[in-house]
Amino acid sequence: MMDVATILHTLRDPAGIPTHPLVFQVLMVLTWAVHIFFVNLTLGTATVAGWGFFRGGEDHRRLSRGMTNVAKIALSLAIVTGVAPLLFTQVIYDPQWYTANVLSASWVMGFIFLLIVGYLLLYAFYFKNREGARPGVVHYLWSALVLLLVCGFVMHGLSYQQLLPEQWMDWYAPGGVVDPDGNTIHAFDLPRYVFFIGLSGIVAGIYMAAYARFFADREDIPARYLDWVGRLGVRIALYAAAFELLAGVVFVAEQPARTGFGAHPLVWLTGVFLLSLIAMLFAARERAAERAYLLLGWYAAFIALVAAAREALRMAYMAPFDYSVMDYAVNVDWPSTFLFFATLVGVGGPVAGFFIAVAFNVGKHADVYQAGPAMQRLGNLALASLLAWIGVFFALGAWVWLGNL
Repeated sequence: MMDVATILHTLRDPAGIPTHPLVFQVLMVLTWAVHIFFVNLTLGTATVAGWGFFRGGEDHRRLSRGMTNVAKIALSLAIVTGVAPLLFTQVIYDPQWYTANVLSASWVMGFIFLLIVGYLLLYAFYFKNREGARPGVVHYLWSALVLLLVCGFVMHGLSYQQLLPEQWMDWYAPGGVVDPDGNTIHAFDLPRYVFFIGLSGIVAGIYMAAYARFFADREDIPARYLDWVGRLGVRIALYAAAFELLAGVVFVAEQPARTGFGAHPLVWLTGVFLLSLIAMLFAARERAAERAYLLLGWYAAFIALVAAAREALRMAYMAPFDYSVMDYAVNVDWPSTFLFFATLVGVGGPVAGFFIAVAFNVGKHADVYQAGPAMQRLGNLALASLLAWIGVFFALGAWVWLGNL
């Protein structure tokens, strides 16, 4: 144990980190929650799209087209939002992350290829999923889903291998013979994988209810169809949540006793939120659209708790090796810290707010949307903040460069 602990601390970045480790840890948890939300939304809505296409009929095919559109957008957001938690992980868990990547390097490189092909296949189905589409086009979707699930398998394997540093040497040099090919995923936890993939059914179902609520004012979409989508979504989410409760119990029960994970307050709080979500879904069976936004907000809180519990489990796995992110060396760099948060709030807020507001208003109108004065002001603010950021970026670079001449 002491040898592993020494190795882990030696492999840390000697330059340290620019601010308190808790900042990076909180950001990692929150951004991972956003990322996994879109990952699950992609998998869930794509599955519903395939089911609707297979069932046939006007309503099912219409649902299939709508959910395919959601899946392709959600996949884009899953990729973009996946960058942040990955970077924060590399900052405070750099020995674990880089070692896991080296041990399975071929899978890491193959991940990008699999993701690109899966993305292209999803788009192929989106373009072909039109009225009168041939039954065979659904194979594009099923192939995309398989590849995306394999991508999830790779990420799960890398994450799980990080938790087992005492086995790294046996994986790298089995029997004392170095095996550097990186062709193997050395650790896989099926209950853990099933639990995180199983979240897809909950979020897809709740999203369908929110979808019905959002488009309720559109005259070009039949109210009968939206009511059917909302009720169906709540049923899907209810069944998926019940399954997830069972999967969660199995996942927690099979964790090593030394982690004490089953007794952790976050685990129990997450369980309470899941049980309350099941109760809310059960009560919303006949009032799906009416309670859709409440369900979506409650699910967001639940997934944030899942992300926090996941981090608590990682800390429990690392504790025997005397590894804590809180004792990471800190070399405070206020300019970079200020610039980061100023960018996050000052640029990300107006720009993201503008795009979300535009998407919301466009979706509410069947015809061409004409932006009003308030939207135009928000757009001008977003553009001004972006231009200001570009100016500060180059000015800061020039200042540093001139200061080092």
